[in-house]
Amino acid sequence: MIKLRETTTAYLLNRDDILLMKRADNRKFAPGVWAGVGGHVEPNELNNPYATCVREILEETGIHINQIENLTHRYIILRRSKDEIRIQYVYFGHTNCRDFTDTEEGKLYWVDREHLFDRQLAVTSKLSLEYYLSNNRSNEIMVGTVFADNLAPRMNWCPVQDWEEIR
Repeated sequence: MIKLRETTTAYLLNRDDILLMKRADNRKFAPGVWAGVGGHVEPNELNNPYATCVREILEETGIHINQIENLTHRYIILRRSKDEIRIQYVYFGHTNCRDFTDTEEGKLYWVDREHLFDRQLAVTSKLSLEYYLSNNRSNEIMVGTVFADNLAPRMNWCPVQDWEEIR
């Protein structure tokens, strides 16, 4: 039986820097890799990934939603992991706040865009950030599906179109 696992990820931008977390080495999922902040959608947040995103940002950084401008849902990433379909809602926002609190999840860093890809990024983080940095003027919500091409992870991107506009 296939199960669904829903998560959110947020990337906060400050000038040329992006806030990333180097996940703690003792984490069960993706220990030691770099990613945005985020986590699992709780049962009371189903159908509202924005609420999950805001909660996770506060829990993992101490940054409040009123310190963030234009927190926007940009991507829905789909991938399969054994008996799960993983659905990841990806948000981008801007903040002038550079201070954050410590978390047990990992260590937070402001990383200059030029040095983002010098790190061991989670696969979906790498593919999302590559796409965002080359297409950040688009306001469309995009769906990305992860696949392997010659054993290297790749992403197929497709816009989510408004059904009323295509009928």
